[in-house]
Amino acid sequence: MQNAAALVYTSGSAFMQSDRPLSLCEVLFRPIVGWVNESLDSAGLPERCYVINKGEDEVAEFAGDNPVIIREPESGHPAASAKEWLSGTEASEILVISAEAVFTDPKALEASFERHVQQNEKVTIIASGGREALMKELGTSAFWIKKDYLFEVLEKSEDDKDGKNFLITAMKMLSDEKLVAGTFIAGKKEINMRATDPAGILTLNAAARTLVFKKLCAEGVNFACLDGIIIEPSVKIGAGTTILPGTIIKGRTEIGRNCMIGPNSYIEDSRIGDGAEVNSTQIRSSVLEKDVKIGPWSQVRPGCTIHEGCKIGDYVEIKNSEVGARTAVAHLTYIGDADVGEAVNFGCGCCIANYDGQHKHRTKIGNHAFLGCNTNLVAPVELEDFAYTAAGTTVTKNVPEYALAVGRAKQENIEGWVKKHDAIKIK
Repeated sequence: MQNAAALVYTSGSAFMQSDRPLSLCEVLFRPIVGWVNESLDSAGLPERCYVINKGEDEVAEFAGDNPVIIREPESGHPAASAKEWLSGTEASEILVISAEAVFTDPKALEASFERHVQQNEKVTIIASGGREALMKELGTSAFWIKKDYLFEVLEKSEDDKDGKNFLITAMKMLSDEKLVAGTFIAGKKEINMRATDPAGILTLNAAARTLVFKKLCAEGVNFACLDGIIIEPSVKIGAGTTILPGTIIKGRTEIGRNCMIGPNSYIEDSRIGDGAEVNSTQIRSSVLEKDVKIGPWSQVRPGCTIHEGCKIGDYVEIKNSEVGARTAVAHLTYIGDADVGEAVNFGCGCCIANYDGQHKHRTKIGNHAFLGCNTNLVAPVELEDFAYTAAGTTVTKNVPEYALAVGRAKQENIEGWVKKHDAIKIK
């Protein structure tokens, strides 16, 4: 948007039983001001000023290089605290918007700005409905205003200590000039929803969930039911994928087509390939390629890449590792700081001991290796291609190609031992 900038203000209301400002309360895991920022970015409004009552350090994290101004009590409308910034900006059109407007719609911002400029309006109010809704929302509505006219309204509203009557004053001034404020009705009826307490935050979350589900359904994502499912709006999910109850998906996550996710899975900042199945598993900051099957009750910690066609069973934990294509890790196994080749087989109960108490070391396992049940690999160690380990082996040195590592004590049977011990009752 040319010649446009945004004035983002907070109401100063605190979350009930907390000093946390409402603008920093989370809706679908994201602070409300973060929602507003993303909408302003999408609408092409990078130049903005933040006028806040509290929480300056936290809000500053969202402001980037834009100024953050502390609003003094009884200083009038937030714009009064930003006079210096307003005077310095080259923008002639100012969007005044609450930092608590979680459902700000970039399309509505763009369309309302276009109309505001084309109609040469002094003020254009963004509303969710007709006159009744407009009057009800007047104190919290976003609006466009010409910068010069904004200064005129500030002069006329010096007695308005809390700034709540700014728009009313502007409309009265227009009426005296035999003019009216422009009104733009947004397509999203939730656009002016606000919260003032925990119940209100719950309502915002419910509304946000509904909007996310509608969008995903329109894109071909399937839901058996919505119980316990929470998906952040930044998440991308391919058509044909089914999300089962109890699943939480957050951050910059991308899920491919025709996947089965859940039940009771948690995925954050990760990429899941087409056809994957994630059953009751937690995945953070990792990549699962196409046709990976994992779970139930497993965990993929940050820094992992699990390649195409791997099968990861129950009670498996993988951390900072790369697992080659078609590898099978059946169950009860820990893989940490490892580079695992293709078509490797892990028996039950394998463990990579990657930490010596002071430093972590990496383990390398070649293609087609076979680890017997209860194998321990004490890093740093390498198993070359087609290396095998016997069940119960503790590996402390490299195993060459095609070799079988046996690292356990030879079994010895002591005849009659049970009968000689009185503590053991023989019936």
